Amino acid sequence: MVTEERIAIKQVNRPAKENVDALVSWFCESLDLSDKDDLEPTMLKEIINTSMKGSGVTSRELKSRLNTPRTTVIYHLNRFIYSGIVVRKGRRYYLRSTDMASTLEELQADMERDFVRLIEFAQRMDAMFESDVYGRRRSRK
Repeated sequence: MVTEERIAIKQVNRPAKENVDALVSWFCESLDLSDKDDLEPTMLKEIINTSMKGSGVTSRELKSRLNTPRTTVIYHLNRFIYSGIVVRKGRRYYLRSTDMASTLEELQADMERDFVRLIEFAQRMDAMFESDVYGRRRSRK
C-alpha cells in the first residue's frame, strides 16, 4: 500500500516565550498545520501527551476533551496523518515515534530519502534531454 505524505515546512519566527503551548503552536505553524481557532495545537498537545505515556488517544476522547464535533476532530487527525507526524494504530492515534524530537528525525530521514530519489530521476531526465527522441546524442557547440 502506497501512502502519500505532504511534508511542508514554513520558516516561522521562534516564539517569544518558550512554554509548552507556544512551542506546540510554533511546531504546528512551522509544519503548516495551524488553523485560525487553535484547535490543531491543542489536539497535537493531547496526542503528544498520550503518545509519551504509550496510550495514544481515540477520536472520541479528543471529541470529549476538546468539546468539538467528531467530524472536525477526524478532519484534523487526517491532516496530522497526511503530514507524517501522527499514525493510527487501530482506533488510537499516536505520534509517529515515541516523542516529538524522534518524530521530526524520522520526517527528516524521509525527506532525505525522497531527495535522493528525486536527484536520481533528475539525472535520468537530464540524460534523456541530452539525447533526442531517436537516442542520438546532440552535438554540443
